[in-house]
Amino acid sequence: KWSVTLPPLKAGGPYTLKISTDETGFQYQNVLAGEVWLCSGQSNMEFMLKQASTARADIPRAVDQQLRLYDMKARWRTNAVEWEANVLDSLNHLQYYKDTEWKNCTPATASDFSAIAYYFGKMLRDSLNVPVGLICNAVGGSPTEAWVDRASLEYQFPAILKDWTKNDFIQEWVRGRAALNIKKSANSQQRHPYEPCYLYESGIRPLEQYPIRGVIWYQGESNAHNWEAHEKLFKLLVNSWRKNWNDACLPFYYVQLSSLNRPSWPWFRDSQRRMLNEISHIGMAVSSDHGDSLDVHPICKKPVGERLARGALNKTYQKNVIPSGPLFRGANVRGGKVFLSFDYGKGMRSSDGKPLQCFEVAEYDGIYYPATAEVVGDQVKVYSKEVPNPRYVRYGWQPFTRANLINREGLPASTFRAEFSMK
Repeated sequence: KWSVTLPPLKAGGPYTLKISTDETGFQYQNVLAGEVWLCSGQSNMEFMLKQASTARADIPRAVDQQLRLYDMKARWRTNAVEWEANVLDSLNHLQYYKDTEWKNCTPATASDFSAIAYYFGKMLRDSLNVPVGLICNAVGGSPTEAWVDRASLEYQFPAILKDWTKNDFIQEWVRGRAALNIKKSANSQQRHPYEPCYLYESGIRPLEQYPIRGVIWYQGESNAHNWEAHEKLFKLLVNSWRKNWNDACLPFYYVQLSSLNRPSWPWFRDSQRRMLNEISHIGMAVSSDHGDSLDVHPICKKPVGERLARGALNKTYQKNVIPSGPLFRGANVRGGKVFLSFDYGKGMRSSDGKPLQCFEVAEYDGIYYPATAEVVGDQVKVYSKEVPNPRYVRYGWQPFTRANLINREGLPASTFRAEFSMK
């Protein structure tokens, strides 16, 4: 066995790669050098372009020889079925993903590829004018803990490893689906893609030596029942992958969960927002304005992929692009009115021309009342006659929200909840 590390190549191509000894040789044609991103998570990242609302218009135009797709699809989807013995044996040998290879972006290849990843990659191609490669290994329904390496969990979250099929840290739906899939197994150590560490071992470690520029991530639906556990897991995930690629600054851009009628989602979205200040070299794309109250798989993917690309263009490539909609920064109270400050808040307005909605305020008792909200300069003034001495404010604090605050770029504000002291 041998390996070679090439010096950085000039972005472009196609190049020819030749490898030879005195006895034999190999030659690879049509090799590009450019920006490679890993696109991972669960079903909303896996969600294919052909399923998206923009498919009919965009698939015929998906022709770009300098956009390359490496699509790691699962051999067996985690549908509500019992898997046969040969499947169960393959899982125990970490043989979960189909063999694949790099393919040019064409209508046929793009159609079955991740919609979010495609729109992300297309925007990078348009902005950077260099080849872009996208690796997608997302798995529907997968929980965060399945993507974290074993050593990290053993040292920092051992409780989640204990008897995982009966462990309340792991979402009940995740455990139930796994139990159904492996029902025919008599092996007490039977493995499953949703098991802690499994997707790291089968889908991340094999990519270890492949240099990537960064990660985009859309996941959380299978951990939204316990946002406190997810906060710990998400930090372990990011650190785990940064160790895997030996890059402490590996960029990591993720999607904040959309709107859906599930009670824990406002808390989970706010947790995702707060992690922006707790982890370095990350960014978040808001998607709550494109949710579906009844469907965990909203079909409007193009804006979300492009919002991820905005984050990468701004933070990784230092382009003059606004990376986000308004992000809550702080609040102060004057005369019983709350004045909210935001990052990326220039040109704030409502998305529909109507008054701002979904703002609420509360006093010390924590009982919230709907509030009037108005843009005043680069701040939002919030007040309610029912709350003369406000102490808490929140925005879009509904599982499915019609919150409508955007900035001058038309990018939506993140939902949030905040407490502030009286001054």
